[in-house]
Amino acid sequence: MPPGVPPAPAVRSLFMRTILALTVAMLALPAMGGEASGQFKAGTRVPIGPKYAAAYEIRDMRDARKRVVEVILTDVPVDAAAAVAELDPHMAVVNQPALQDQNYIVLVVRPDGDVSMNATYSERMVQFIDMTGEGSLKAELTTNTPARVVGRVLTPKPVKTQDESWTVDVKFAADVTRLSAGTKLPADGGEPGKALKALMSSVARKNWEGIKRGVAEDRFSDLDEAVSILEIWLPKKAKITGGEIRGDVATIELEGEIFEGTQGLFLVRMKKSGARWILERAVRAGFIH
Repeated sequence: MPPGVPPAPAVRSLFMRTILALTVAMLALPAMGGEASGQFKAGTRVPIGPKYAAAYEIRDMRDARKRVVEVILTDVPVDAAAAVAELDPHMAVVNQPALQDQNYIVLVVRPDGDVSMNATYSERMVQFIDMTGEGSLKAELTTNTPARVVGRVLTPKPVKTQDESWTVDVKFAADVTRLSAGTKLPADGGEPGKALKALMSSVARKNWEGIKRGVAEDRFSDLDEAVSILEIWLPKKAKITGGEIRGDVATIELEGEIFEGTQGLFLVRMKKSGARWILERAVRAGFIH
């Protein structure tokens, strides 16, 4: 046996330890998702050259009653599964630690083949936004299903802005990550909906005791803080239109004014705490028509 080479049982033991270590390391990493290539280039800026594509379901900002697929193109992997567990998957993705100080491209792919793009430079959050149709983008989608998106987005010629011109030519392929289906709530939101209505009534009446019953005990320090935050989270005039429940967590759909005269959809997460349903978080999902 050559010097320095361990006997066969030791070799097998070392091999098994190595495989185990690699397996544990792989399980600790977020799913890498799909693949991306190409680049976005603007003026003298460093080009954005993505390697990874992650696709996940979001609400359509144009009409939040509809769902569309968002694809984020990055040079580092992101965790799409963690993002879809949140009320706002887009914000959850772009705020993941992996994307801190990173540049990225976001594509919104709609079922009819319409595509919107937002290329973002992290420094000063400079954004380049365009779309197909009336915009300058061209999209070539070879697969556009609820389960998978594959395609290419490009500008046939440079797009000129006031300060600089830019081009994009990227390819991507990714399976779509979405939250598993929950049990549909009745139109009034069921028990979680009743708790939300009671909380909204307490906010309108500035009833501190009622507010404390509808939120976690340590959520707010006083009435003024609670009212100021909840009036941002929840519209004053709103109607519950349904939602879903998964175990002890319910997502309520709430329609009301985002701005005066402009209707939107709000998503409200309610969580079971003992015998009560309490508000955990709310977001504005987008406009409705």
